[in-house]
Amino acid sequence: MPRYKLTIEYDGTHFSGWQIQPEDITVEQTLEDAFSKVLQEPVDLVGQGRTDAGVHARGQTAHVDLPEGTDMEKLLLGVNGLAADQIQVMGFEEVDAEFHARFNAIGREYEYTIIRRQSPLHRHFSWALRQPVDVDVLHKCADLLQGEFDFAGFSKFNEDNFTTLCEIQRSEFKTEGEIIRYRIRANRFLRNMVRRLAGTMVRAAQGKMTIEQFKEALENPDSSILTYTAPARGLVLQKVFYKK
Repeated sequence: MPRYKLTIEYDGTHFSGWQIQPEDITVEQTLEDAFSKVLQEPVDLVGQGRTDAGVHARGQTAHVDLPEGTDMEKLLLGVNGLAADQIQVMGFEEVDAEFHARFNAIGREYEYTIIRRQSPLHRHFSWALRQPVDVDVLHKCADLLQGEFDFAGFSKFNEDNFTTLCEIQRSEFKTEGEIIRYRIRANRFLRNMVRRLAGTMVRAAQGKMTIEQFKEALENPDSSILTYTAPARGLVLQKVFYKK
């Protein structure tokens, strides 16, 4: 059966994350149901990794094996129609049978959006701050995130993690008026890692901890310094990178 890599966009507001769960509505389950309904046979999607409840994606990837001769354009027209407004498969390409959406990925990039006021139009896709932030402090904190670190103190414990080391390849804040965007790229991410980094940097920028304390928490995973988790709604998985 031919294997395809899919690129998927979704609004995670009303989903309990990507991964299938017994009792909750998830992105993966919704898509598998749509594929199975159109093809009239069971379909198994394999995602590059999970996103948590409320987290969005512009470039989630997955692979799927489909029957020989499948008309992909027609199939995705039907799947996207069933998945409706909150999930869309944006693109596909046929890949080698050995391709694996998760294990072949060499990097992921996320964007976290902050807005410096309450905004009804941005409320599902940003963290609205009630207190001022020092943008210069945000930049200084982001600049510390270059290279490999042990992010055990900035992630939710997961017994399946073979390591808590991650290599940061990009970390920067950009300001567009009242919008502040944080971009981070790494070879891998741990659960809640981006949200905890964003939340803790914002705490420093609000004067609730020092840059030195942020640095200590970053460099010493056993530190007693508390980290803070930003809301899920501001986080978007932007892109997954693969070797050419």
